[in-house]
Amino acid sequence: MRHRLRYIIPMLVALSLFFAPSISFSQPSPPPQPEIGPGGYDYPHASVKKNGPYWAKGHFLNNNYKYYIFVPAEPIPEIAPVVLFIHGWLAYKPKAYLGWMEHMVKKGYIVVWVQYDAFLSPFRNFADHAMETWKDALNRLDTNFHVRPEKDLMGQIKTAIIGHSIGGSLSAILAARAADTRNGMPEPYAIVAVEPGGLRWLPNEDLGKIDPETKMVIVVGDEDKVVAKLTAVAIWKNTLQIPDKNRDFLLVQSDYHGSPEQIANHYFPNTNGYRDTAAVDARDFYVTFKLSVGALECAFRDTDCEYALGNGSFEQVDMGQWSDGQPMNAMVWVEDPNELEATCEDPGFRTAP
Repeated sequence: MRHRLRYIIPMLVALSLFFAPSISFSQPSPPPQPEIGPGGYDYPHASVKKNGPYWAKGHFLNNNYKYYIFVPAEPIPEIAPVVLFIHGWLAYKPKAYLGWMEHMVKKGYIVVWVQYDAFLSPFRNFADHAMETWKDALNRLDTNFHVRPEKDLMGQIKTAIIGHSIGGSLSAILAARAADTRNGMPEPYAIVAVEPGGLRWLPNEDLGKIDPETKMVIVVGDEDKVVAKLTAVAIWKNTLQIPDKNRDFLLVQSDYHGSPEQIANHYFPNTNGYRDTAAVDARDFYVTFKLSVGALECAFRDTDCEYALGNGSFEQVDMGQWSDGQPMNAMVWVEDPNELEATCEDPGFRTAP
């Protein structure tokens, strides 16, 4: 008996040490996707149909003018508003933001993903490429597509523009260009610029031309060391014609309470996990998903405005609760973005693969 105990006791000790870390170091998980609301999974459409690739007329196989069209399915709507999604610099593949785009589509919107840069195209051409490609996509939708674009009483297609990184800056630039009828684009009802950057590398545009009725949401991250906050603040300063009721500036705060860590870096808006702690998590559900759809619903349906333009309302800044019940760090509604400290010099690094 003593001989057996000599081997059993060490074995029990070893087993206890093996299992102890998994118990003692167990960490809470991030907030799950809410059931309802702009960031929730109460989708009116069960799936997404991807169409393309297409190229703008006269630019076949030129990827500076490439685009895809994502439409709702199950059921397929007759009409829907159209969202232009503008990716970050060098994020050439739609899969980098697929989760975000599919969320909007399943909420009832057509999403057009445009590629405006290929083979290190000059920054000065990005806006021209995006504009021409966007116009081609709208024409395709309006003439021979199975889901037609929703229009206003004046016959203009109802649109919005959403972008990340340099795509966020291009969102504002294209909105300003749309104010000039000679450019042949409908003015967007809403702009959502998430961590916009690279504005100094792009052509100067008078953002004061953007329609004051446009709903605008600008988002920055507290640990974005790629584009920081300089461009976001510049966009804010140059859109003073938009009243406070129609625009908000939000700061996403990192939270290290559990695992995976919820870091508000430059890469959290992507949904493929590139340079991030996770592919899709609470930062998507409560930030990009919620704010983009909230802005769309507010602009097109006059609902859910408290989520996108809540001036710090609970619905707007709430980030849910960790699995242990602790609230995740809420977003901060920034009343005066000029007071924000910059964390870098906005060099315009690569956004996604």
